Amino acid sequence: MVVKLKPRFTYLITIWIYWWTRLRNLDELPIFLDEAAHIWWARLVWEWQPFHAASDGRLFNVIWASMFWPFNGSVWISRAATVFITTIGFSAILAFAQRFHSKEAGIIAGFIYILVPYALFFERMQLPDPYAATFTMLLLWSSAQLAVAPHQNKLKFLVGLTLAAGMVSKITYLIFLPIPVIAGLTLGHARSTQLRAALHSYMVGALLLLPVVAILKFVGHSDMGLDLLLKKTTNDISEMLTQVRFSTPIVWRYFTTLFTPWLWWPGLLAIVIAIWQKTRLSSYIAIPTLIGLLSLIAKSNPGFLEARFALPHVPHLIVLMSIGIASIWLKLRSWNSNIKAIVLTISLIFTYQSAQFMWTTWTEPDKLVLPERDQWEYITGWPSGYGFRDIAHYYDNNNDDITLVTLDLGGQQRLAAYLSPESSVTPLWKPPDKLMIDLSNTATTDNLLIVDIPKDNGSIDALGLNLLPVLEYSRPGDLSKLIVAKIVQ
Repeated sequence: MVVKLKPRFTYLITIWIYWWTRLRNLDELPIFLDEAAHIWWARLVWEWQPFHAASDGRLFNVIWASMFWPFNGSVWISRAATVFITTIGFSAILAFAQRFHSKEAGIIAGFIYILVPYALFFERMQLPDPYAATFTMLLLWSSAQLAVAPHQNKLKFLVGLTLAAGMVSKITYLIFLPIPVIAGLTLGHARSTQLRAALHSYMVGALLLLPVVAILKFVGHSDMGLDLLLKKTTNDISEMLTQVRFSTPIVWRYFTTLFTPWLWWPGLLAIVIAIWQKTRLSSYIAIPTLIGLLSLIAKSNPGFLEARFALPHVPHLIVLMSIGIASIWLKLRSWNSNIKAIVLTISLIFTYQSAQFMWTTWTEPDKLVLPERDQWEYITGWPSGYGFRDIAHYYDNNNDDITLVTLDLGGQQRLAAYLSPESSVTPLWKPPDKLMIDLSNTATTDNLLIVDIPKDNGSIDALGLNLLPVLEYSRPGDLSKLIVAKIVQ
């Protein structure tokens, strides 16, 4: 007797697998510079200072992390908070592919999304980009639902809520605002009705967002990151054309590396097949994806362009892949079961590199193959958390009543992320000029200085400090290291 699983049970199993891949050894990768800042800001929320993150165009992830008491085990807690939110986006992917194409497309989309390194790596971090990706996919699904049922007020509210949440997750969510209109034009039949429903959802979003913007503007004195966005982007046509030339190969390398070559090339073929069918569904997904990627490539300064900035487009690409693959699979229904088994086995082989990446993420993240900039940021360079975790644990476990001085705020924040409020270790940031003044006013100091080599070399030379190394921690690749030293006068 063949036992058929109910769709709801299969859905729950898929969610559990997703959680397992995201939560397993979640704190194995030491905390990145920006993550530490977000935890720092989340702790400040409990001191009635909730607006720090808004100036960088990110607010939702910090406020959300603050709700989980980010003081004890803060690295794991804050990252797990991210996973709870991204589960919504993952569910939207499953629901969208199944509802608007086929059950097979839903299964394939979920399978690819669980495995693809692009999503796996960044969804295990406390960054705003996974939140933006979640609300992008939720907007794609809810807007499609609204286009099909434009008279349902709960869908209008859901679309409006998603628009508002996306805008406070990251300011670059602006490029996804046209999605409800695109849904009405591509999926709707009585287009005026769909566009009217989209307008209502925009009004709901504006009403939800207006009080937040007012509080940020007049109480927090924040521009929601617009100033930072203008700094990192351009509106000059000639500059945009130049940036397209430089940024296109950068983004291409991000996709080929973080999808893995084995998955990217067949997936790209599947995307072509999905678009070639010229269906309303494929047009609906492809149009905002194309607009978003072109905006990212043309307007972003190549010097600021990071792989995580393209993360919100990854769910769209995966859904297109699943539609292309499912279309082929449905045509094979009449084939011999042995042939279908062979095709399935060959298809699974293409996921080998992704599975290998997943295992390395869990066990030895320092050996991950990432794009060059990401390798430097998260593993080998000074923005990574390697060394800071070891230093914090060493002195915390020894119960040393000591102050560890860093020359930059990011160093203090990364140390603090691994220390509980009850710790006898005090991380302290002193800019070089402040450190010089303090040293000139005292003959001796019991504080230890953490020096990030080679980043801090210039500051140390300028101060003319005589240092006695106590501990040394080299980062993977030996391109940088942390030295804990006594200041000898």
